[in-house]
Amino acid sequence: MKAKQRTLVVLLILVILAGGALALLTCSDQKAEQAASEAEEGSIQLSSFAVDDLTRIQYTYQGETVSLLYDGDTWTLEDDPEYHLDQNKCDTMATALADLRAKRQLEAQGDQDYGMDVPIVTVTVTAGAQTNTFTFGDTNSITGDIYLQKEGDSAVYTASSSKVGCFEYGKADLFGAFNPAGITSSSLETIDYTYFGGETPVSVSLKTVSVVADDASNDSSSTADSDSSSYSTAWRLADDPDVQLDEEKTNAILSALGGYVSGQITDADLAAYGFDQPLVTVDASDGNTAWHLTYACGTDGYYLMVQGDSSIYTVDATVPEAFSHTVEELKAAS
Repeated sequence: MKAKQRTLVVLLILVILAGGALALLTCSDQKAEQAASEAEEGSIQLSSFAVDDLTRIQYTYQGETVSLLYDGDTWTLEDDPEYHLDQNKCDTMATALADLRAKRQLEAQGDQDYGMDVPIVTVTVTAGAQTNTFTFGDTNSITGDIYLQKEGDSAVYTASSSKVGCFEYGKADLFGAFNPAGITSSSLETIDYTYFGGETPVSVSLKTVSVVADDASNDSSSTADSDSSSYSTAWRLADDPDVQLDEEKTNAILSALGGYVSGQITDADLAAYGFDQPLVTVDASDGNTAWHLTYACGTDGYYLMVQGDSSIYTVDATVPEAFSHTVEELKAAS
């Protein structure tokens, strides 16, 4: 019995020692990773602040100046608060500036400007009572690092190029794609549209109906009815619900209504974007909310306006094209 106890004690000690060795190895690995990360980012601190303390970032890239305001939760454009920004891109900028480190410090040579005369990006950041301006110049062709200067400091520094890459966006590039109408196409019950792009206007009214499952099995836009396995929901012509519709064309309509826009224009002249002669008008409803959408064709593309929203949004050509079908063209081939 004592021998067994001694064996258990020895095994327990071995387990403890193994656990300690593993902990030391893990700690060593973590320190090595941290050291590698610090070496990659640099050890010369140029700015350090909490992102929550940040209130403003202004930068100039390719001659365009962008001013971003931060309230601790949301980013907005200073001169265009209604513009829908990509919040992730703005967060990346804040993170880059909150802990900006340089790898090397150089004494500026009189015959070299390191790209500071015509910089790639100039950034001014305000966090709390602290405001700093950084100028990013040329890229070192060997290391790939970027040269930068801090206002008030005559030294030239090198830093990871990722610190400047996150600022290489104009206003249009900062747009965050979304659905301005907020339509969930799977919840819609009625769609009425008029297409003005042909010789004569084309008007179509669609609605959802409950159909026998066998009838709906060929309709990819249908969804299973929660109350019965024998019925499902399908899109039909409002005045001829017994006729099956072409699933590809009806799905294109639903995708157009539920899809994202790719750009935004505020305070625009509506006529300059074709809204004095709309290409398509759409009224849609989910039984609780009604939407009115207008699509137009301008000289540079296709655009959308949502009733109640003064902005113009850019869309792909396939979006208004989805509403170009007549009643007969929407019917499924027999």
